Amino acid sequence: MANDALTLPILVTGGTGFAGRHLLQTLLDAGYTNLHTTHFGSQSLPEVCQSEYVSVHKVNLTVPTEVNELIKRVSPSQIYHLASFAAVGKSFEQAEHIINNNVMLQLHLLNAVKEFAATAKILIIGSAEEYGRVPKELQGRKIDESFPFNPINPYAVTKVTQDLLAQAFYFSYKLQILRVRPFNHIGEGQTIDFVIPAFASQIVAVEQGKQPAIQVGNLSSVRDFTDVRDMVRAYVTVMEKGTVGDVYNIGSGKGWKIQEVLDMLLAHSSQKITVEVDQSRLRPSDVEYFVADATKIQELGWSPQVPLTETLEMILNEWRKKI
Repeated sequence: MANDALTLPILVTGGTGFAGRHLLQTLLDAGYTNLHTTHFGSQSLPEVCQSEYVSVHKVNLTVPTEVNELIKRVSPSQIYHLASFAAVGKSFEQAEHIINNNVMLQLHLLNAVKEFAATAKILIIGSAEEYGRVPKELQGRKIDESFPFNPINPYAVTKVTQDLLAQAFYFSYKLQILRVRPFNHIGEGQTIDFVIPAFASQIVAVEQGKQPAIQVGNLSSVRDFTDVRDMVRAYVTVMEKGTVGDVYNIGSGKGWKIQEVLDMLLAHSSQKITVEVDQSRLRPSDVEYFVADATKIQELGWSPQVPLTETLEMILNEWRKKI
């Protein structure tokens, strides 16, 4: 890569979040020196934001005038749009908040790019949740990009809307848009709203005598897990090598029963831990088999590198330091 490309401004919305901080680190490690990210709220900034090559902009992305000013100020050559509300399990309780935030902030971003940075490449982060309940005749098959949308929770509905909104701006205004639909990704910094850190935090709490057993939901579902560091490498791969206007699934292509993953976590503990099913953790509607067909992104040269066992051990150790 030419050195001048490393100095072009890159904007990562939501760069202080779980995947965002890992993406910023990946870009720094690749030698990029003109990185920008957004921050809203009172949470402390991750360590990566202390880099001299990362500028943090306090912006409310749901306010169009603030988004316009951000795009004019940064004049990005690339935009990774990660900012969103991502708690699937809470999305029925907080449906209005999720819909307003996820959809409107992307609309404001696309409008601002159209007006002030029309040549920027934009990566829109969708979700495998868009596929939702797979039709009966397709169940048990790996999910490719041609599978129909069939969302089963408000979060997934917002991701379908974001996906189609991005496609509409590509067709109507020729914006340089690429889209991805990531499957489950896990790693350091993820909150207990997600299944693996929820397990890990409870295992550590039991180890330390703070609770008698761990509470779980549905353990029979099959999911495709990718280390977040591999996931953000995939984002960069699509940005650099993907076809504008196209969409790419991102996942390992391997399915794991949640029970298997829990057993792997438990194997890293020296204690015998009791597991109890908590009815409140069962979602109103859940998908049993959810595994990516990642052929398209693999054709760009990407494949996951971090073994699941390594990621799980790292997550457990993270919680042992926290609790």
